[in-house]
Amino acid sequence: MKLLRSMVLLMLFVVIVPLYSQIVIDWTEVPHYIGTEWTKNGKDSVNVDLGSTGGPQTWNFTSQPMGTESEDLFIVPVSSTPFADSFPDANLVYMSFADSDTVYQYYELIPDFMNTLGLGGVGPDTNFLLQYEPIDSAPLPLSYGDSRHFHYGFSMAEGIDSVRFDHYGFQICDAYGTVIVPYGNFECLRVCDFDTCVMTVFVSGVPVFSDTITYIVYGFPAEDYGAVVCIKSYPDETNPNYTEALNLDRLTYFSTGIEEFTTCTKSSFSVYPNPFRQKTEISFQMQDVRCKMQDISLKIYDVSGRIVKIFNLTSDFLPLTSTISWDGRDEKGKSVPSGVYFYYLNIDETSLIGKMLMLK
Repeated sequence: MKLLRSMVLLMLFVVIVPLYSQIVIDWTEVPHYIGTEWTKNGKDSVNVDLGSTGGPQTWNFTSQPMGTESEDLFIVPVSSTPFADSFPDANLVYMSFADSDTVYQYYELIPDFMNTLGLGGVGPDTNFLLQYEPIDSAPLPLSYGDSRHFHYGFSMAEGIDSVRFDHYGFQICDAYGTVIVPYGNFECLRVCDFDTCVMTVFVSGVPVFSDTITYIVYGFPAEDYGAVVCIKSYPDETNPNYTEALNLDRLTYFSTGIEEFTTCTKSSFSVYPNPFRQKTEISFQMQDVRCKMQDISLKIYDVSGRIVKIFNLTSDFLPLTSTISWDGRDEKGKSVPSGVYFYYLNIDETSLIGKMLMLK
């Protein structure tokens, strides 16, 4: 009997552990919906417990005091960004704010890879564009045990002078388990980057100075949330089990946006005029002659994913073809600024997203 119990426990362990370790992040589980918004709180000079390799294990990052710096990120449409023409392969853009600048990070997300293409920034006193060559191409899906070597870089030029940054390194997904932060608990992978950055200064195309700096960076990605925690070592750290970190970022807020897909046919709706100045009309045709009111909704979003206007339909039933007019005002009746807006039309289980341009 004791032998039988031991065999049963062994079988349970063999079955349960592989299931627990199967945290797999594929391309559909990388945050990519337009309007997704999340906030990360940063803290410099913190003590950390990185745990060990393997799993399952638990990482508790709640004891570190909250920092004073926070970063808000939004997923915005590629076409609404100022550097879209410079990144023709981009289908995903993360927008964030740094001081008075707005920064756009451009990606190409496909089933087998997430390619980081570069970034650009605009502000009162700055306008910069960094195109990665080569790009950082991360294979997907990501799971425990995966590893890769990477190299990506970019150049910054001013007159005859330029500075080149090249990142060389090795990445390994070496652990898995539960991450605890003040915002909640997440099942995560642990991804370790051994990153070496080589900076080279050129004058008239001739290298005149070079410097190298290394970091060990840990990211804890979760399905559908991205990196819940990111920890960066002090420069030139050599111990992968360091206990004092240069900084730690934690997820403090997350809101899923609207899905960028189309299930309606183009013949079933129209937006006219588009672009518009004072008013536009969104007309749609339903499959059935009549449709219940509660099965239909129309929401208008700005480029950051915030809801600008919600239309409440007042009749119990709607005719085959219906039209909703929007006068460019928000829920409080305030006129919205010029720019790109998105409508999300939901009819029963059929959804459609499109964009319109308001000009003043």
